[in-house]
Amino acid sequence: MPWTAWHLDHLTVGWIAWIVFFVVWETYALWFHPGQELTAHLRPLFGEHQLTWWLGVGLWGWLGFHFLAPRLEAGMLRLFVGGPAG
Repeated sequence: MPWTAWHLDHLTVGWIAWIVFFVVWETYALWFHPGQELTAHLRPLFGEHQLTWWLGVGLWGWLGFHFLAPRLEAGMLRLFVGGPAG
């Protein structure tokens, strides 16, 4: 997969700024306000009901395929949704 998305344009700068902000905010929360980090906020949301737990597992699985195995993801989409073979 080419690195065409990494041309330094306004969208790439925005993503970089968002990631840097998240790292800084999470570090601040961990150092100065333990128990207020992102996982502390998401854990009750996904652990409270079975539906949100399964949606969370599905999202986590999809992101794993999406980021780490794009060809496998494309093959699964062709298999389940249809479309041109490739």
